Amino acid sequence: MAYFLTLDVGTTAVKAALFSHQLKLVALCGREYALETPRADWVEVDPNVYWQRAAEAVRDVLAASGVGAADIASITCATQGETLIPVDEAGCAVHNAIVWLDARAKEESVWLRERLDRLALYRATGLPEINGYTPVAKLLWIKRHLPDVYARTAKFLLLEDYLLCRLTGHCVTNPTLLCTTGYFDIQQGALWRQSLALCGLDAQKIPDILPCGTVVGPLQARAAAEFGLDARTVATTGAMDQVASAVGSGNTVCGVVTETTGTCQAVAATVDQATFRHWSPVTYYSHAMPGKLLQIVINQTAGIAYKWFRDEFCRDLTQTEGAFAAMDALAAGAPALSRGLIFFPHMTGMQFPVTDEGARGVFFGMGLDTGRDCFIRAVMEGVGYMLRESLHAMGLVPQRVISLGGGAKSGVWGQIKADICGVNFCIPQDQESTSLGAAMLGGCAVGTFADLQAAAGQVAIRRSFAPDAAQSARYEAGYTAYSRMYEQFAPLFAQGEKIGEE
Repeated sequence: MAYFLTLDVGTTAVKAALFSHQLKLVALCGREYALETPRADWVEVDPNVYWQRAAEAVRDVLAASGVGAADIASITCATQGETLIPVDEAGCAVHNAIVWLDARAKEESVWLRERLDRLALYRATGLPEINGYTPVAKLLWIKRHLPDVYARTAKFLLLEDYLLCRLTGHCVTNPTLLCTTGYFDIQQGALWRQSLALCGLDAQKIPDILPCGTVVGPLQARAAAEFGLDARTVATTGAMDQVASAVGSGNTVCGVVTETTGTCQAVAATVDQATFRHWSPVTYYSHAMPGKLLQIVINQTAGIAYKWFRDEFCRDLTQTEGAFAAMDALAAGAPALSRGLIFFPHMTGMQFPVTDEGARGVFFGMGLDTGRDCFIRAVMEGVGYMLRESLHAMGLVPQRVISLGGGAKSGVWGQIKADICGVNFCIPQDQESTSLGAAMLGGCAVGTFADLQAAAGQVAIRRSFAPDAAQSARYEAGYTAYSRMYEQFAPLFAQGEKIGEE
C-alpha cells in the first residue's frame, strides 16, 4: 500500500503526518522549535533547526504508524509563507532564516510604497500593499545591509523550497509560496520583474517555478537516511499552508468559503481570475487549483483573544484538564448578546477592513449584571462579528462556511458564528486540513488521484450548525453596534501612546 507523508511547518512547530492512499490519517507527530529575536523587529531561526525537527517528526510518525519506509510514495510540505532562507550554490544556508514575523525592512517597505503604483502592485501581485514583512522589502534590506550575504546567495528560498532543496538537491518553488513575496505576478504565473528591477535585485536568484503537486525528484541518499526514508520516495511541491488548508477542507471550487479561527482569523474563498479594476484591502493568493485564485482576509487576533482571556481571567479553570470546555459551558449559559457586552477583538492592531496599527481591543457595555460568562461569550461573539464583517467586505454570500482551526472544536462557538452570519457552518471530519491538503497534492503528483478536484471530493463533514432564525434576528442589533465601534474609538486609538505615557 502507498502512503503519503506530509510536513506542516508552522511558525513554532512542525507536524509530520502519514495518510493512506484513501487519505485517512494514520499517524501524526509534532516537534517544536524556538524563535530567535536578536534585535527589535528581528525574528530568525537557524535553518538547520527546521531540518532537524522535521527529520525527528518524520521518524516519530514512522515509528508510531508501523509503516515501512518502502511504502512511502511521496513527501510533501505545506509551510508558512514569506520566511526567507538565502543559500549558496551548494544549497547551504548563508544566513539564518528571516521569519515571516520579522519586520526589519520597514524603511525599505516605505521606499517601495513611494515608488510603486499601488493599483499596479495590486493588479499584478494581489497584495494591497507592501509592508516590512513582505519578502521583496527584506531582499532589498539584505542587499543594502548585508551585501556580502547578497553576493554569496545563489538562490533566495522560501521555507518549503529550502526543505525540498535538502531533500532532492533541486532549488524550485511554487506559485502559492511566491504569491505573497511582492515579486510574483499571480495573473501571469511568473515573476513580477517590475519590483525586482526597481530594487536592483537579480531575478536569477529566484528559483524555478513548478506547479503545486509536481514531482521534484527522488530523495538524496543522505536526506533519506536522516529522515529514515527510502531513497526511492519522491518529494513533491506542496503549497503555502493557508492554500493547503483550503485544499484540505474542500475549498477548491467557486462559492466555497473557509474560516480558520486559530491564533488569527483567516477567511478564504476560491474565485476565478479577478479583474482588479479597483484597489481593495482584500488579498488574493495563487491557488493550488489551476486557473483559480484564493481570496483571503486575515485578522490578527481571534483564538488568541480567547486564550488570553483564559490565561488572565480563568486561572481557576486552567487547573483542570478541560479549561476550554469549561469556558464553553459558561458561554453557553449566557444569553445571546451577552447582556449588552460587545467585544472589539483587534487587540494588536487592525488589518481589515482598514489598517490601523494603533487599534486595540475593547469591551463595551459592561453593567453590574455582567458576569464572567458574558465576557467569555462576548469574545466569541466579537470574533463572529469580525467574521461577518470580513465576509461582507469580500462580497461573499456563501451557502455554507467550513470552519477550521482550534475554534472549530467549540460547538458553542460554531453555533454563535452560524447565528451571527446567518449561514450554515460545517466542521470537516479531519481537522488537520493543512496536512491533508499536502497529502492530496502528493497523491496527485504520483498519479493516485486524477486531479486535485477528485482528491478534494473525499473531504467528509463531521458536524454542521444551522442558523437559528430568532437568534440571528437578535444578533442584527449586536452587529450594527459592532460595525460602529471602530469609527467611535478611532480617535482614542490615535491617542493611545499619549494615554499610556507615564
